Amino acid sequence: MAIYTLEGRVYWADADPAGIVYFARLIEYCARAEEEFLVTIAGAGWRPGLPVFPRVRVECDFQAPIRVHERWRVSIDRLLVGKTSLDYRFTVENLDTGATAARGRIVTVALDPATGRPVQLPEELRRALLRAGAEAREG
Repeated sequence: MAIYTLEGRVYWADADPAGIVYFARLIEYCARAEEEFLVTIAGAGWRPGLPVFPRVRVECDFQAPIRVHERWRVSIDRLLVGKTSLDYRFTVENLDTGATAARGRIVTVALDPATGRPVQLPEELRRALLRAGAEAREG
């Protein structure tokens, strides 16, 4: 069962000349799901001074196309919470064909926006992530 899902539609601006969603745009859909998830669980507590979460690793295995005007769903299937990192595993589905379009991973690191240095996740955020279905990373 997914921790979080986000749905949308492929528009012309999202596609290559063949009418298939451009790979970088598909990864943006996953990043959008990540952000929407964080805002959903921590939105009221999101304020200046909290860590920012740049992506330090992105992996994606593309399996089937999603074409212009087809609908998609990004599912965050698993989220591992480390001391300073968040490790998302996701699936992208083509809702019109039922095919799995991609599977992948995005890893982010909590950084202090003032110094650019890694910091521990705020305990309030860690607890909210675990309540939402994330798993604590061992080690």
